[in-house]
Amino acid sequence: MKRIVLLLLSLSCVVIASAQRVQTISGEYTYYAPENVSLEQAKRTAIERAKIEAIAAEFGTNISQTNTSSIVNSSTEASSTFSSIGSTEVKGDWLADTKEPVVVINYNDGMLVVTAKVEGKVRERVNAEYDLDIATLCNGIESEVFHNNDRFAVRFRTSKKGYIAIFLIDDNVEQAYCLLPYEAADGSSREISNKEEYEFLSTQDPMYPYCEETILTTDQKIDHNRLIIIFSTNEFYMPLTDRGEFLPELCLEDFNKWLNKNRVRDEYMSVITKIVEIKQK
Repeated sequence: MKRIVLLLLSLSCVVIASAQRVQTISGEYTYYAPENVSLEQAKRTAIERAKIEAIAAEFGTNISQTNTSSIVNSSTEASSTFSSIGSTEVKGDWLADTKEPVVVINYNDGMLVVTAKVEGKVRERVNAEYDLDIATLCNGIESEVFHNNDRFAVRFRTSKKGYIAIFLIDDNVEQAYCLLPYEAADGSSREISNKEEYEFLSTQDPMYPYCEETILTTDQKIDHNRLIIIFSTNEFYMPLTDRGEFLPELCLEDFNKWLNKNRVRDEYMSVITKIVEIKQK
């Protein structure tokens, strides 16, 4: 199996937890993709924004701003970029799809236009319970850009102690890989404190069981995967076999069933999903 590494994500999100009714809603969004965005990226962006639009229409929004930066080094030069993005935080959580998203692809004067329609179960957020601060690190630096053989780690901080797991989804083969906890013989999620800053998937983590850092590799020109970070103030358990053994790799369908079941029964669970793009140098 190819070694798995992921993409920058630098974000701060407020998680809401209150006993709220689960309901089914639908939404639609049309995404006009810039020239540097691939078809796969555009499809996923349209789907995610359709979900956001649906939740916003049902529960309302909060306005926030996210700053991102990237540094790319080559043998001859180094370049950096900075962007400040105004964004909208919706007052609800998308728990699970009730229908497969419908995606329509068109081209308008050479521009890629993707329209997505979604339907799913959602739950309203009411009172903030904890904050999460998450960033992915490329060679020790926060960055959105990863290339072959770059070092990868996830920096994580929470305002409330709880439990965490990190999965990597490879949609090309429809498989889910558990990256954290590293080893979970009893099926437990990783317990963490609210008083520490963690650097997961790195030798900086005392529980990291390997001598070498996590390295990004790909044999494709551009490779896309999904990084899923799961956090809850309640303990939860990893996917298990029928005999109760930890399952570090499973098919995407079984992973989605496991995740959806946990999200519906645990209102304190937050699930953060980001697209992973890996490029050849």
